[in-house]
Amino acid sequence: MRKHQQHILYIIVILLNLVSVINTNNTSALSYQSSVGVGFIFNPALSVSLSSSDLVISNLVPGSIINVSVASNASYGYTLSAIVNGNNSNLTHTNGTNTFSSIATNADLSDLDNSEDINIWGYSYKDNTVQMPTWSNYNGLSNSNTTTLINTNSNVSSNLDFKIGAKAASTQASGTYTGTVNFTAVSNVAPMSLLDSFIASGAEQLNGYYKMQDMTHDICESVDVEESELQLIDVRDNKVYWVAKLKDGNCWMTQNLDLDIVAGSTNLTSDNTDLSTDESVYTNTNTIYALKGTGDTYGYTYENGTATWISERTTIAYNQLNSTNWQNSNTDPYSYDRLETAGANVGQPVHPDTNVSSEHGLAGNYYNWTAVVASNNSTNLASNPVNSICPKGWRLPTTTSKEFGNLLIEYNIIETNSSQTYIPNISSVNSMDMTPLYFIRGGDISNGALSFSGSYGAYWSSHPANGQYAFSLSYSTNYIYPQGSYSKAYGRPIRCLARLVDE
Repeated sequence: MRKHQQHILYIIVILLNLVSVINTNNTSALSYQSSVGVGFIFNPALSVSLSSSDLVISNLVPGSIINVSVASNASYGYTLSAIVNGNNSNLTHTNGTNTFSSIATNADLSDLDNSEDINIWGYSYKDNTVQMPTWSNYNGLSNSNTTTLINTNSNVSSNLDFKIGAKAASTQASGTYTGTVNFTAVSNVAPMSLLDSFIASGAEQLNGYYKMQDMTHDICESVDVEESELQLIDVRDNKVYWVAKLKDGNCWMTQNLDLDIVAGSTNLTSDNTDLSTDESVYTNTNTIYALKGTGDTYGYTYENGTATWISERTTIAYNQLNSTNWQNSNTDPYSYDRLETAGANVGQPVHPDTNVSSEHGLAGNYYNWTAVVASNNSTNLASNPVNSICPKGWRLPTTTSKEFGNLLIEYNIIETNSSQTYIPNISSVNSMDMTPLYFIRGGDISNGALSFSGSYGAYWSSHPANGQYAFSLSYSTNYIYPQGSYSKAYGRPIRCLARLVDE
């Protein structure tokens, strides 16, 4: 780079300090005037070296190049970054007053030379491990935020050339300007799976499984292995379910809920079920969750911060579904335990959709919407309910946020998230049945009979459309309704997703 006044000699000395982070030991350091100061903190996963060449800029022309090389056996790669070490990002004269400020924007050498800015410095680098490496534009370095030079996801070696450029006014004081740049190489941590996240949380196991009820927003949020799966146990009945963190960022059940409801039982409480602990929910007589009256055998109780739902009806056994036991009503919580009714596997779980033959494809139970929202009468519910029969820490998908549709968009199953989406070919529907979603075409129940099993799929959401209808995901061979409206009296499966921290 050309300087503005040739009679003035500027020498900029950058003393560089290298730090390799994690598992620190064996530290040594050397420092010389007008030389590169080098400090090492040994990391067994990283071998990092810095050339000892002086970095001197004479006549404002970039001089010697510092070479930074990284060799790594870190399975998930590493990040090499740089930051100015000091109270600011300036290069300071030995007299302590005159400075060169770090440039704020990208610039090439001619831009730096022709720029109206003066008394500025910046860095350029070249990654020699890529094909046809080129020098980067000059950029400034901060003393508050690290600048990433290399970020790799494998254990490849890197070789980096690093140099400094500067521009000065003719009135800038001659002499030596110094500053320190820290290079930091950090091994990337292994991506965290659902299992890793539960282990890190310190949660306890039951029968060799982590518990559905111990799922938290932090556990789900920390998972960065996309579509990571894990089986969790529901402490209410010790049934085990597959769950996964999917592309929409939520942790979903990828298996239908199979919870049996027993009339008069106190098994479902806010300690194990998605029931609000807000006392006002139950003391407000205008809600569907009002406390049960004197002499009532079903309804809600609330004591010492714990809410309990006592159902009016027991889940219908697999061999007892009929129009007498299942009536099209919003005033009773109907549910049906679907199992094989005949043959050698009588009483065993059903795979209603031949496209899903694994544990993910089990039918589970069918619930009318009143049972889904843990109520004994959902007719008067006009807004999103605060309760459901999902496990504690889990909830129903919402329609206001279009969560079913958003999920399907992430997997390129639908293009627009409208209430009714007609799809161009059957392959899109088939992908709903496959990994990692595992929705099943289990049909639904009306008039006490199960219909369309194997050809039609339907899943309740949390929102009512009005006193008689609620929203549901439904799909068949040539359409998908992410937010269709259907009678609350229908019996349909449910999938729950983990609650967010602010819900």
